[in-house]
Amino acid sequence: MVLAGGLAAPAAAQGDQPEWGDQMYTELEGMVGVYNENVNAEDLGVAASQVRNERVNLVVTDSDGSQATASFRLDSELKIQELQQGTRDDATMKMSTDRQTVDRIVESNNPSRAFQNAIQNGDITIDGIGTINAVKWVVINNAANLIRSFF
Repeated sequence: MVLAGGLAAPAAAQGDQPEWGDQMYTELEGMVGVYNENVNAEDLGVAASQVRNERVNLVVTDSDGSQATASFRLDSELKIQELQQGTRDDATMKMSTDRQTVDRIVESNNPSRAFQNAIQNGDITIDGIGTINAVKWVVINNAANLIRSFF
């Protein structure tokens, strides 16, 4: 599978990935096509405008505390582009989650819906990288946490 998009920023060294990180990356690669076919930016409503065209470092933590990373860019339609193992030097946001959440998304028949649900349920947290993005995501996360507390 070839992922569309421009040249990706260089990835960080891969030597610090746990053994399961390679498997996770392979599973993510296999899921991207299904995700991109099913993603509908309108399903995320206002949140879609906050993640469009963002460059993402995904940090996944296993139950033993080890972490694996992958990175990608979300285009204007929220499709995943430029997936690579490791982090991006030009990332604008960091998504953090656990390995079980990634497994649930990858194994889903509709990974875009599973991804959306994971964000809405707080299973994936988003932090901005850089001062402006950091402040923006603190505000968004606080508002989302407040809304979750009512439901």
